[in-house]
Amino acid sequence: MTATVYEIDPSIQTPEDLRSDAALAAEADKLYETTQSGPRAVLPCSISYVPFSHFIPPETLADIAKRAPGSSLRERILAGRLSSPEPRLGQVEYIFDVGNWSPFLKSSDPTRKYATLLQILQYPFSCGSVHISPSDPHGKPKIDPQYYTSKSGVGALDLELQVHCARFGQKIAQTEPLASFIKGRAWPASSKLGDDELKQWVVDNTITDWHPVGSCSMGGSLGIEGGVVDERLRVYGVCGLRVVDASVMPLQISAHLQATVYAIAEKASEMIKEDYPK
Repeated sequence: MTATVYEIDPSIQTPEDLRSDAALAAEADKLYETTQSGPRAVLPCSISYVPFSHFIPPETLADIAKRAPGSSLRERILAGRLSSPEPRLGQVEYIFDVGNWSPFLKSSDPTRKYATLLQILQYPFSCGSVHISPSDPHGKPKIDPQYYTSKSGVGALDLELQVHCARFGQKIAQTEPLASFIKGRAWPASSKLGDDELKQWVVDNTITDWHPVGSCSMGGSLGIEGGVVDERLRVYGVCGLRVVDASVMPLQISAHLQATVYAIAEKASEMIKEDYPK
């Protein structure tokens, strides 16, 4: 995920105002309790899932698909979605909201207010890792997301796609109604970036979105060679242990994860009852 930040009119009320002003927050709370309106009733942000085919030429997508590795089932699925993209498959998520969501832009000027456009790649080829230390199993896990650096050149493909997405994000911000809402871009500070500059900005400003999946993914037909749990969410080789959360999902989805995790939990509860000794 990257976060592009824009400056907006300082008279626009944002959630940061309510967090910094107790009286204003209390007024907003009372207004919502009595009329179900006001700042507390505002939808938190604008969200859209967009297929690559909406803004990347088909010949470019086909070329990227040709260069994609196919040594694993996961890679073949992802490559297939590029060469024959499903029109309704949201391959990148854009979120626009008032406030500064970037950890890289620091501003101490209270007269300035911001809005942020998040750009989130839903189906990256790159695959990170999460490990615990055998010498300290209760310590902090070692997390390596491997942004744009995974072997077989897949990281370069992700970076190429992210740059295309960033260009389309700029187009979104320059189109009404956002064009009138935004005063100018604050991060990256330069108003125009060349391809190499934009690529470097993406590398330097990529962070993880809040929807990680796959660290205990379902093995499917490959079994223990392809994952951590079987089709009943049982951990391979460990008796009596199941994993029931988003980590069992082998691939990301074109949606926020909450409802899907609820469904996994409901299904798991039924399977546990079915398998429990009568």
